[in-house]
Amino acid sequence: MAYVNGVFPDFSALPRMVVRGEAVTLSLNVFVDDSSTKDTLASATLTLKQGSATIIDAQTATVGGSVSASYGLTAGDTSSLSLSDNLLELWTVTTSGGDTVTIRRSGHLVRHALFPLVKDTDLVARHNQLDDIRPSGLSNWLEYIKTAWEILNRDLIKRGKRPELVLDSYAIFDLHVYMTLNLIFRDMTTFVGDGRYHEMAESYSEAYKVEFETVQFHYDSDLDGVITEEKEAATPSLWLSAPVGWYGSGTWGGL
Repeated sequence: MAYVNGVFPDFSALPRMVVRGEAVTLSLNVFVDDSSTKDTLASATLTLKQGSATIIDAQTATVGGSVSASYGLTAGDTSSLSLSDNLLELWTVTTSGGDTVTIRRSGHLVRHALFPLVKDTDLVARHNQLDDIRPSGLSNWLEYIKTAWEILNRDLIKRGKRPELVLDSYAIFDLHVYMTLNLIFRDMTTFVGDGRYHEMAESYSEAYKVEFETVQFHYDSDLDGVITEEKEAATPSLWLSAPVGWYGSGTWGGL
């Protein structure tokens, strides 16, 4: 969460995924001085860019209602644009206290968004007494599942993979499960201290790392939305010398 003049924009911990050629409402919540109540803005405008091109230029956004500000993109606003990871929202807002700030959020223009598959039942299938340790104030494990999904997506981005180009949702299912269970058991240690829960957290943390090093999936590198025979690794290969078949590697053409 950014901090500018006491203004906290409420963003997901991921880039915004905008589906090309679909109408969508872009929304923004703003909190002042870390208040738990969203601010009633005096005004807001939105500029939306893709690289150096301007899609929406300082258009007046709607303020108030269920969110601090919102703007409705039409299907036509994005239908002719190329898929990319270089969208940039520039929200210029004036708070109820009179402060004017510009809040930025990056995004991807996508053919389809990547959606999670993990549910509570998938976690309980691995630990059938898991619900017995759930804090009394929680009715499910959704917040852990959501946080783990954000971590997984950020890890893909750090490794040069755009989440929306992963065509095999099932391929990252175990990664999502491992990170969720890691978060759950790590959080449980705050109630009971180190011990079995700490060991379980460490075990799932290691399982997540190992899976990330080995998992492969169909990846839409050429942006055509078609699955090909080849799969890609989530983690790029690290060559400490020239690969076999490269000139100067000492081996050419496998000979």
